Amino acid sequence: MNVRTSGIVTGLVVLVSASGFAGGGGQRAGGTTTGTDAPKWTVRLNETRGPVRVADVSSPLGKEASSEILGGPTNGSENGYVLFTRMAPGAQGPALFTLPDNHLLLVLEGRMSVQIGTETFVAEPRTAIVLPAGIPHRVWNADAVEVRVLEVIAPGSSRDIVSMLTPAKPVKVENAAQYIRQGNIPAPGELKPGLNGFTFASRKLGTAQQMRIDSTLAGSGGPRPHVHKFEQVYFEIEGKTTLTYGLVSYELPKYSIGLIPPGVVHTNNNQTTAPERHVTLLLDELADPNEPLDIEVEFKGAVGGPRPAGGSTPPR
Repeated sequence: MNVRTSGIVTGLVVLVSASGFAGGGGQRAGGTTTGTDAPKWTVRLNETRGPVRVADVSSPLGKEASSEILGGPTNGSENGYVLFTRMAPGAQGPALFTLPDNHLLLVLEGRMSVQIGTETFVAEPRTAIVLPAGIPHRVWNADAVEVRVLEVIAPGSSRDIVSMLTPAKPVKVENAAQYIRQGNIPAPGELKPGLNGFTFASRKLGTAQQMRIDSTLAGSGGPRPHVHKFEQVYFEIEGKTTLTYGLVSYELPKYSIGLIPPGVVHTNNNQTTAPERHVTLLLDELADPNEPLDIEVEFKGAVGGPRPAGGSTPPR
């Protein structure tokens, strides 16, 4: 596997040769790529400080999948990697590989092709691919429009995400279709006050990590301020929500993320005039189903005013 690194202003970029995974002309780290047409995987670290980061949706794309680490073991998430991936038409990710961690993918835009073992599927928007550790797979964009995907690799067993990929062969995976999960997301006219959730992944469904899409009406939102024993992540996919984080409020516009460590007082609500939708991640979901998820906290004073997304550090 050939690895090349180069520094840029917004983060670290690693270009991973997919030919190495295919068992072809690529060499190991430090070598050179002999296959000039081999697709690569670009991985960039979002270095924004603070709990809120905005995904890059404008950088030029090449023939390879381009992933931005919005949260991971080196930039704010202790329990896994959360990535925003873009693929131009014709772009490919690394060749068939396995991971030691669970791999959750949620298609946001476009139509993504995915191979699981020896079978191939096409995932439409709001379709999740929920893959346990050790399942051989790969993804690519065979369509004419850009594909955008939210990915979770958890529990994030290495601080070097590239080293986690192991080349794989196309072996039969029993009932591969079970890992493709189409979301039944309520239309705006079907929404009720509070959170309207659809769960793609959870302990009941076979993974320690929970992934769901929550939708709220204008003026509605989550529970009262509370804390968790686990890490929670919000990723906005439609409209805008307001994240109350301690004594500060942050606006989360489309394709921005809020990272909430265990024990941080928080809530979210829709202060706009239109419905909004966001992905909610629990890293990891509590193992005991009888243990309460939320522990309510009472504020004695007013919560801080709104701040723009992008990472301004609250005053100390």
